[in-house]
Amino acid sequence: MNTQNDSSTGELDPHFGENGFVPMPSPDPDYPDFASRVTAIGPDNRIYIAGEAAQGLNYSIYTLTRLNDDGSIDTSFGEQGHFHDYFYRSDRSHFYAEQIIFKNDRIILTGNLFYQENGVMNADKAAVRFLSNGTLDEEFGENGKYIFHFPGNDIAASGYNEERLKIARSKCAAPAHPNQFQPNSQGVCSLQSDHIILLHTTGTFEWTDSLIIRLTEDGALDPTFNGSGYVRVNYDQFSFLELYSVSVDDTGNYISAGSVRADYYAQPEFIILVKHGQDGRLDTSFQQEGFLQIQDEDPNYGLRLIKTVKQPNNRVLCLGFRFSKVFGELSGFLISREADGSSNIQFNRGKPVFTNVNTATTFLINADFLPGGNLLATALVDVVSRERHYAVARFLHNGVIDEDYGNGAGWLVYRAAKNFTLEASTIKNNKIIFAVDDEYDSKIHRAIARGLMP
Repeated sequence: MNTQNDSSTGELDPHFGENGFVPMPSPDPDYPDFASRVTAIGPDNRIYIAGEAAQGLNYSIYTLTRLNDDGSIDTSFGEQGHFHDYFYRSDRSHFYAEQIIFKNDRIILTGNLFYQENGVMNADKAAVRFLSNGTLDEEFGENGKYIFHFPGNDIAASGYNEERLKIARSKCAAPAHPNQFQPNSQGVCSLQSDHIILLHTTGTFEWTDSLIIRLTEDGALDPTFNGSGYVRVNYDQFSFLELYSVSVDDTGNYISAGSVRADYYAQPEFIILVKHGQDGRLDTSFQQEGFLQIQDEDPNYGLRLIKTVKQPNNRVLCLGFRFSKVFGELSGFLISREADGSSNIQFNRGKPVFTNVNTATTFLINADFLPGGNLLATALVDVVSRERHYAVARFLHNGVIDEDYGNGAGWLVYRAAKNFTLEASTIKNNKIIFAVDDEYDSKIHRAIARGLMP
């Protein structure tokens, strides 16, 4: 357990916006309720924010905004700095972006699409590609968009999809009680050479499976992948499996990670990793017939995965938080695994690293590797309070916190960068971009902040 009791205060960049903050109101006054969902820094060093703007619960549009390096709106992008439109058929469809990907001077958003058709709620995976000027790239998919619809939706699936939509909406608003806050686990996608890899979950209240979908770079299912362009992943021991992250190893194989549950409303039983070959076949030589279970050694604790990140030397780093099944405490965790799923004994002797900032509830949401194998881990701190905020730690390649970072503390804590809805962060050029929010005047105020880093 790494517990740092004296953390250095992280400073916001005074040359970004006003005192380090850039307000993010809705780009369309007809849809006043705005939420930032994803941040990214492009190869052009501009800042991209994908979000949504809504009018009540039923009407919404998706948005993409570009900021200059100083935080000013880049008015050459889209319509005065913003793209905003409904995604599918009308503004009664809801697109929730999960990732921004850059390739060949194009910008790709991936996410989840919800819409009603013939009285049935559909939950599909979708992607949209933009030209660098913020207009739709109509050479991608169909008129710039790709929608994956898994066949066989029915009334049971429709009810489940309505519940998923309700959860997605709830993440945009401050919880009535602080301990209701849930991490923004997302179906993080990947880019591999000429392919786009998507993760999608489908099911009912009785079962859920996940799908690994492979698209060509121009937005079509790749039939060389499992003969159909997608693989359905289920696990015989549990009825509920959901994948959150996928990484591509050095030989082009896929390591996907998520969790399994015994019941829809239950806590995750354990983290699950699954391996597929380049052709989409399950690699049964990986651990137990293609699957690896990771769980806490103490039965009184559980592990909640947020995402995985590819490490140097073809390893996979899992990160998220550890929770007590009795008391509910939260500690961030890092778990490193070799490409074959075995423990990386060079990282904390093969054991999980559990960490807290100033003994406060903490969970880890992102990791960025530095030359030499050290890493920067981004966290949310004081998770069960209204003062939850971001922090960054530096860990050595062996999983030990680097006490030379943050004036001997190992952590930089950005107390001014508050977040209690949709967390998002991006590190580049020794600076970190945060999606932040605050609640006053009975409203949630969205902003982008930038922190300085040594």
